Amino acid sequence: MKKIHIMITSAMMFETCVKVVLVLLVNTNILLAAYTGGQPAEFLQFGASARAMAMKAFFSIADDATALYYNPAGLPQCSRKEISALHTELFPNTQTIYDYLGFVYPTIKYGVFSIAVNQLLSTGFEKIKIEFDPQTYDIVKIENLGTFDDRQIALILGYGKDVAKQINIGLAAKYVSRKLDVYSDMMLGIDANCLITGFNSYLPLLNVAVGVKNLISMSYNTEDKLPIIFRLGASYRFFKRLLAVRTAYEKEEYFYRLTVGIDFEKNVNAELKWMLGTEYWLFDFLALRLGFEGLSYLKEVTAGLGGRYKDYGIDYSFAYHDLGFSHRVSASMKWGKSVKFDKDEVIKRLISEAIARYTAGQFLEATKTLQSAYQVDPNRKDVKKMLDNLLLITAYITSATEDTEEHQGIRKAVQALMEDDIMTTVNALRYAYYKNPANKPLHQLLNRMEQLAGLPLTEAYKEEIAGWTIIDKKIYEAREDVLNGRYTDAIRKCQEVLNLEPKNTTALEIMGSAFFMMNEVDKAKAVWKKVLELDPTNRVVQQFLQELE
Repeated sequence: MKKIHIMITSAMMFETCVKVVLVLLVNTNILLAAYTGGQPAEFLQFGASARAMAMKAFFSIADDATALYYNPAGLPQCSRKEISALHTELFPNTQTIYDYLGFVYPTIKYGVFSIAVNQLLSTGFEKIKIEFDPQTYDIVKIENLGTFDDRQIALILGYGKDVAKQINIGLAAKYVSRKLDVYSDMMLGIDANCLITGFNSYLPLLNVAVGVKNLISMSYNTEDKLPIIFRLGASYRFFKRLLAVRTAYEKEEYFYRLTVGIDFEKNVNAELKWMLGTEYWLFDFLALRLGFEGLSYLKEVTAGLGGRYKDYGIDYSFAYHDLGFSHRVSASMKWGKSVKFDKDEVIKRLISEAIARYTAGQFLEATKTLQSAYQVDPNRKDVKKMLDNLLLITAYITSATEDTEEHQGIRKAVQALMEDDIMTTVNALRYAYYKNPANKPLHQLLNRMEQLAGLPLTEAYKEEIAGWTIIDKKIYEAREDVLNGRYTDAIRKCQEVLNLEPKNTTALEIMGSAFFMMNEVDKAKAVWKKVLELDPTNRVVQQFLQELE
């Protein structure tokens, strides 16, 4: 009988090792395989924190350092630098270690950046050399060549930003490396997500999230490909409570005692998966959690505890499934000043700069400054309102910096608009327009403001007498109205002049005359006394008052 030595070929070796790994890890992965359908890099579905594992439904919550893993669109909810870590042996005596380490770095203006490392390591697999009889194929010798490992590791980079009021977007790119003994490959994937924090004014505490995992994927040295997974989630918060005042540099911090969430995930190669979970903070420092996961049946029930003290947190979860119980523990830490406080300081400074600029008539520059403030925090309603007002102004007039009565009127109008005084805005614009009726953009802006105030539109003025202003024309028309018995019209036109020039004594004289002709002597006396306050040398009015006395 002739004996020969045969080393297993690379293809046979890889296939054999994979089979061995699957057999040895069946107790670890049986539950997850039911969801993923045995998809590549299924360890990316194992979880990143005991908190999320206990709740199950975490996609629309994702408000801690694991947001990169669960939903990068949740990263803008992290206002301080934060790190989260999980290390566990999946099941006792399996030599299978699972790790997650994530870091979040928020910025004031440019969003939130995050990086994480996720690893599944199985060690101690036996590597052998087989010698067999080529005629009978009986194994005649098995030689032990030591052990080999199965290592799967993912490097994840993520970014999240609030792009509009209560709307966050998040992107994640992951590099997955797999090494089985001497054989290795890698895969790349990109996730895209959106989170709405406060669905509408009727449901301000409802979060809704949508996303796609592995929307774009590539593979190298393997035919495996990361599966596309569609995700949808919603959560609602109850019972707002003040947590603490952190330091003299921090604002008050709030949290919600109760959060309830539900998620749905659809792997294109597997069944629809649903998750339901809740978190309740029994005390400020202790939380209880409960979660359910299922396909067409209830697959797993989870529960857990969470504790926090100042900047530190620790979470515990356990799950009950077909294989019994499994336990997870994770920890987190925050440090540094909240960027929300920094944001408020930056926005406050930018608002002050904008006020100084539009007060000086630099409306376009003020608009650009407010746009910068809005980019820092799109959820600031006051900034959005100021910006909208200035955008309305700059659509017609970009600046009014000269020391003329026209420009003074425009500046007064803009300041009044920013203070929500629409009537003063209209009157100031009318005054400015009367000072320069040739300014067509100013007339257009005036008409727009009159529309917003529900007032009659000022018609475009055409000078009939050289050197006359609209105020001169209105005074002339008011005097004619008095002579022709149209006293009410005369009073109205005088009031329009006084709205623009409160110290116009001619308009006051005519108004007093109109009241006198209407037999409203007391009103006439009050108006004429105002004339004497402004011009004590007015003999005509003095004579009228003496006769009335």
